[in-house]
Amino acid sequence: MKERDRVVGAVELLYEDEELALCCPEVLPVLEEFFTELDRVLPPQCDEDFFVELATSIRVNLLANPDYKKRFLEGRMGVITITYELGSMGLEVARKVAQELGYKLVYTEILSEVAKRLGVPEWKIEDYSEFKYVPSKLSFFDLFQLDKSLIDFGALFGEKKKEISFEEFRDALVKTITAFAVSNNVVIVGHGAACVLQEYPNSFHVKVEAPFHDRVKVFAENTGLSIEEAEKQLMKIDSKEAEFYKDLCDEDVRGINLFHMKVNTSKLSVDNAKELVINAFKMVAQ
Repeated sequence: MKERDRVVGAVELLYEDEELALCCPEVLPVLEEFFTELDRVLPPQCDEDFFVELATSIRVNLLANPDYKKRFLEGRMGVITITYELGSMGLEVARKVAQELGYKLVYTEILSEVAKRLGVPEWKIEDYSEFKYVPSKLSFFDLFQLDKSLIDFGALFGEKKKEISFEEFRDALVKTITAFAVSNNVVIVGHGAACVLQEYPNSFHVKVEAPFHDRVKVFAENTGLSIEEAEKQLMKIDSKEAEFYKDLCDEDVRGINLFHMKVNTSKLSVDNAKELVINAFKMVAQ
């Protein structure tokens, strides 16, 4: 693929659209710069067809939502990713951040959208709490960590067998997370979003942590497990998550490289953590 090839189709689609030319001509040069920046930071699997998909989504938002247009022109299109250790209250922090900013929280929708892109039945995720959903998510990832061979999604979804490789899963995940980011003003939780959107324009990446012994207590209380069993399970989950991030973007999720800041919820309340995240986000990304 020649440089900028994947940008051309998206930009042409926007410039040739008569409705956009009438309603938002001043946005078009900004959008061209935006797609040029995406071309710089997004991986190769985000091909020309995917860029056209993103352009189509942006067009719909521009025509339907005057505030979206205003924010785009003012450079106030924000994306926050929140990665968290199980038992650290990170999901609660994410919810508070999204609520205060008026952003959409994106969490359980991610795997459902990945399943659609892969052409497998949508994984029904309903009313999962932090403690039910995350282990389910990680057990899903575990299948890919075992041998990187083909996975039988039929066994997962109770449907006719369909094999999906880790690379196909990864590509679908990258596209799903990027598409949510382009919808803008979102808080995206987990799922490697900090990896995928490392250099995404106007993005801010947070890790919510707590000491292991504190997380074990919270995990045990919320699952009814003994301290000993909770410790074993949490160690396994932490290990598998680290493997997943290593495979996804060759980064150590336990380090600092992926994040603008880390928050220790054993030292801060959820509300105080929320305030720190919002204040730092406004300083860095808006």
